[in-house]
Amino acid sequence: MLITRKSRSLNVLFAAVVLLGVMFTSSTTWAQSNITPISSRSISSAEAGQVAAYWTNERMLNAKPLQMMTPPKAVATPSPTFGPPEGPVVLADSGNPSDIPKEQRFASTAGIPEPTFGTYSFSYTRYRLFPDRNDLALYKTFPYRTVGKLYFTIPGEGNFVCSASVVNSDNKSVVWTAGHCVYSPGIGFHTNFLFSPGRFLTANPFGTWTAFQAFTLGGWTNGLLEYDHGAFVMNRGGLGGASLIGDVVGWLGFAANWPREQHWHASGYPSAPRDLSLTPPGAQFDGLHHEICAATWASNDQPTGLPGLDPPTIGIGCDQTGGSSGGPWIIDFSGFGGANNFLNGNNSYKYTGPNPPENLKMWGPYFSNGAISLRDAAKIVIVP
Repeated sequence: MLITRKSRSLNVLFAAVVLLGVMFTSSTTWAQSNITPISSRSISSAEAGQVAAYWTNERMLNAKPLQMMTPPKAVATPSPTFGPPEGPVVLADSGNPSDIPKEQRFASTAGIPEPTFGTYSFSYTRYRLFPDRNDLALYKTFPYRTVGKLYFTIPGEGNFVCSASVVNSDNKSVVWTAGHCVYSPGIGFHTNFLFSPGRFLTANPFGTWTAFQAFTLGGWTNGLLEYDHGAFVMNRGGLGGASLIGDVVGWLGFAANWPREQHWHASGYPSAPRDLSLTPPGAQFDGLHHEICAATWASNDQPTGLPGLDPPTIGIGCDQTGGSSGGPWIIDFSGFGGANNFLNGNNSYKYTGPNPPENLKMWGPYFSNGAISLRDAAKIVIVP
């Protein structure tokens, strides 16, 4: 399900895409990367202080899961062919709190190893993080502790919750999520942002962080799901109230302009119920637990952008629901920091329909130049 306002705006945009899309033929080469302007909102220290007081545990528990975006059903399009990425290949390491953020940039994908796994259309496994033990300490392990719940208010609509993760940055203060968790086209930036890494049941084991600055891409402010990225620079916070978030929980790596065919661990805190008759066995989603889908590349899609101009999105198998929006797609998943645990996607949208069950599929924006420019803007902000 989707907030009606957003569905209407996406229908208008999609109609324009269909009209312009007739100009493209099967011989068209679709670009892998594009850049759109960055939109940002600064948050004063006075406002941040009010936010910290606003989010009582009761408000956190009552926040509504922000539903996945739902574009109109895609029309048939020619199979695209992809040229090499148009921008630099970025590879930034994951790290523990005592590590120094490291990053490399390459002119092309030459020398990057091709994936060695097989793919099967929208196949996946999904598991609940440590489902059999009510042990808060287990949620404190790396890299799980870098993933958490993002709380916010959409003006005029109420309090909501998404998922988010800490990502490699020079300032050790950047949190990544979906653009629709940060900004609503037609409304603007959301308010009252609060992030709880490693949240388990009703506990905030590492404290909470308010936002110093919020970012999204201009493509998303115009409703293009191909650019559904959002990021924050967080104020100092945590249990002592004065720590940089990366110095407390560490961070995921970051990979962009990489080959599309990858294997991801897609994380989130889904709250909206799932159809137990269609999805794998297991407990119903409740928003209190960290859920993970392990899946490989299944398909590409062009839901709202233009072929040849905007980077097609990526589809994987996953049954997570509302509340998991913005959760990270991680490649080279590992329990150790270093050249692994690369953030390389985020939960974004789903289609509706039973044949085949669309709720078993998840779509996310490809990490291209837009994702690079968004992180670049956030990682240089100095946190007071």
